[in-house]
Amino acid sequence: MLVSPDLVDNQDVYRNDEDGSILFLYVTVKGGGRYTLADVKSDLCRRDDFEAVVNVVFQEGTSEGPVAGYFGFGLNDVNATIEIRGASVRLPRQKSFKIRLNRRMSPWNELWTVNLNKHPTDLTRVRNKLSFDYMEIIPHITSLRTQFINLFIKDLSGDVPAVDFVDYGLFTLVEQPNRLFLRSRGLCVDGHLYKAEFFEFHRFPDKLKNSNDLNYDRDVFERFLDIRGRDDHSKLLSMLDDVNDYNLCINKVIERHFNRKNYLTWLAVNILFDSVDTLSQDFFLYSPSDCNTWFFLPWDYDGAWGFQEQLGRARSAYLAPWQRGISNYWGVVLHRRFFQDPDNVQALVDKMELLLDTIITVERTTSFLNSYHPLVSQFVNSLPDSSRLRVEDFETEFWRIVNKPEKNFVEFIKAMENPMPIFLGIPYDREGKLVFRWSESFDLQNDAIFYDFQISDSPRFANIVIEHIGLVGTEISINPLPAGNYFWRVVVRDDQGNQQTAFDIYQDEDNLRFFGVRTFIVD
Repeated sequence: MLVSPDLVDNQDVYRNDEDGSILFLYVTVKGGGRYTLADVKSDLCRRDDFEAVVNVVFQEGTSEGPVAGYFGFGLNDVNATIEIRGASVRLPRQKSFKIRLNRRMSPWNELWTVNLNKHPTDLTRVRNKLSFDYMEIIPHITSLRTQFINLFIKDLSGDVPAVDFVDYGLFTLVEQPNRLFLRSRGLCVDGHLYKAEFFEFHRFPDKLKNSNDLNYDRDVFERFLDIRGRDDHSKLLSMLDDVNDYNLCINKVIERHFNRKNYLTWLAVNILFDSVDTLSQDFFLYSPSDCNTWFFLPWDYDGAWGFQEQLGRARSAYLAPWQRGISNYWGVVLHRRFFQDPDNVQALVDKMELLLDTIITVERTTSFLNSYHPLVSQFVNSLPDSSRLRVEDFETEFWRIVNKPEKNFVEFIKAMENPMPIFLGIPYDREGKLVFRWSESFDLQNDAIFYDFQISDSPRFANIVIEHIGLVGTEISINPLPAGNYFWRVVVRDDQGNQQTAFDIYQDEDNLRFFGVRTFIVD
């Protein structure tokens, strides 16, 4: 195996990008198929077992319509399909779409897959684009091509075929990481590429098997990692074996299997952009065919840049206390082992400070937003986008995010003082006693750690049934309780007064979430 060089993005890929520009796409939905456009947009598409796909004619044009000289002009035959894209984005009324072009024809703008993101819950409409525009100029990480799109659809699949195109408003195109993406960056198209679905770098030998294993189940494998490259998983499994071998020095594991500069950059960008979803999803793992090195590639930042704090909402109402900085990644084996070395923590701090000093600055963020604002504000002030957005909310939120990376860094430094979160176990009976166990916490400053154990008859803990303060172990036994439903939690404290909750979350019938809480029943 050859030694892998650093990851270098091909800047020529973005040479024609104009941050504040817009392209006009026209989609004609053909009739006669199994599904209609109404099926594609229906509530049924919220279900994982229903995926409506319809044939379309895909064209580019101007604001006036398809134009001679543009992609697909004059075409009447089907050249693509359209479907709903994303998971959580299926729920809002305004949908996001995925268009797949027919591979027997030429790609559009060097793309076979056209991801059109509506971002209906992002009041700024620019969080994803801002993130990827930044990553174009950040070393040791790749970006994805982005472009504002005005989408028009003519539906011929319904009972009454449409005569004209209907304006569906503003979308953001985000490039699909695939073989074409790899080729355009000069990366190995025959390499390994996985999209994280729910991946915390656990080994799970009964589920993550190589494709030549007689018990290999691709569907089970892809619950963790969606396979986008080679089907030989031996290199991945070898990496996971080492990551989960606690007899191996984690820095040796990083040196053997990862590019340290890429790893630190990916972590730093996620924390500065406040992209909390990247602990187990919303990223790709890529490895060339001629080396053992794995690289983190970014994907989906529409929940970044203070998304949960829109309209002045309290972050604590939507995100757990541990979803800030290093503690957000503590449940992932690789990251947890990496950050138990104080030198690695300092390396991340240094990387973040470097990015804030040289690239991710208030001035550059303001420049990006200034380039977006004339175009985006035009759409949010008109239908269909204005139907789900108040203009005053847009203006307030749009400019609020200018200082978010700097504020996120301050919060990151503050959060490092807290002990790391823990996992609560399942209570069990032992010799007539009710036993509670939890995982051991960790303090980045090596402060002494204590555990406060509580049981209540409600998830709000207004009434404490049992309480033991200042425990130093990770287990406690109590006498049997009367029959009923109970809730328990363990608050972790250090000797400096900083505290942390458990990873666990209890959600009641009203969908209210209580962080660091588990429930149990006594019969």
